[in-house]
Amino acid sequence: MASPARSILPRLEPTASPRQPAVLTNDVLEEIFLRVATHGDLARASAACVSFRRLIADPNFLRRFRSRHPPLLLGFLGGVGHEAFQPVEAPHPNAPVARALCRAGVFSFDYLPDCGEPGWSLSDVCDGRLLLEAEGSPVHGNGANRFAWPDLAVCDPLSRQYLLLPRMPEDLLAFLQIKGRDINDFDDLLVPSGDWEETSFRVLRMVQSRTTSVVLVFSSTSSCWSVGASTSWDVSFHIPPRQPVLGRPQFAHGCCYCKLKYLNKLLKLDMNTMEFSTIDLPPDNESHSMAIVEAAEGNLGMFSVISDIEVTSVQYYIFVQNLSGRANEWHIKKTIPLPDRCFYEFIGSAQGYVFLVRMRTGPFCNLSQSHFEYVCFSLESKTANIQRVSGMGPSFSYLYFGFPSSLSPRRIQGYEAVNRPESSTES
Repeated sequence: MASPARSILPRLEPTASPRQPAVLTNDVLEEIFLRVATHGDLARASAACVSFRRLIADPNFLRRFRSRHPPLLLGFLGGVGHEAFQPVEAPHPNAPVARALCRAGVFSFDYLPDCGEPGWSLSDVCDGRLLLEAEGSPVHGNGANRFAWPDLAVCDPLSRQYLLLPRMPEDLLAFLQIKGRDINDFDDLLVPSGDWEETSFRVLRMVQSRTTSVVLVFSSTSSCWSVGASTSWDVSFHIPPRQPVLGRPQFAHGCCYCKLKYLNKLLKLDMNTMEFSTIDLPPDNESHSMAIVEAAEGNLGMFSVISDIEVTSVQYYIFVQNLSGRANEWHIKKTIPLPDRCFYEFIGSAQGYVFLVRMRTGPFCNLSQSHFEYVCFSLESKTANIQRVSGMGPSFSYLYFGFPSSLSPRRIQGYEAVNRPESSTES
């Protein structure tokens, strides 16, 4: 009997081994992580494994990442204490990170030394650092130069590190021949560094007397105060004594600008040469709230709030130099209507946005509303888009930009608590 036929399977030829995936070297991983869309996603990637965390926490990588992804608007600062921080609100995309920062209580400032009543107050915010004034400071100086100069501290709230600034030498203002009784006002502010990884910083003290304006500079590199610039109102700018009142300083293109209130002028301080000059503003801007911004091609931009009976709007100007042989001309580029006919005031500008607060009072506001609140709006410089950011109290006037704490390994050199050297003579 014939055996049944058996099917013969075709002989399989040996196949090539599957291609191995490319080795993810640190250079390849770094390029991948640089393309992560948000700071939150990058923080989650860093928690995946130790090697990812080590690479993402490297200062060189963070510097590259931050150059592509600017810091987040997280909220507003006003007073000092547990209620000092007002986070941005949903549906703003940064609201989750802002709420987490608020819960962390990094703005309690309980780690700062006791300075007496009423305590520390906020003077400026810049590059993630805070400049604080001790309102309970004793009067420093002697004789005609006695004046209540507050003690100062610069702190990083995320790392809870701070530096107490030394007091100004007693003979510094005496050298400038400014007497305490002649001082009208002063401002303390941080100078933007443009680099969040920069460990050094500068503090400006802009002093106004009846006849002069003087800028004193503290450098964390030298740990001392020096005279930066000085000018005379009547001699340099032909402004009558006692009349100048400087608005809040603003920075653009390496210069500091202050609105001369009740005058149609800007006071400009070049931070490189430390020289003063003035710029005439467009007509009828004496009393308008304004924001100075960096325009394209190194030009100066300005937003100005215009309020009248019919409408409230913002006008955007560009200050163009050397245009067709004519220098220093303001050109209006656009007029942007604002929500509601109320008073608005600028509180700052950063990252291509300006920020306005709708004020509670004003002849055009509808005060019959049962729940009227201060509201902050952002205005994008390029597109003129307006977005509600947050409801806020009247005391919250400083913008706080930053990175999530997991992306802030910066430890600022010299920020450990230090003992203040005592002055040679105390009042």
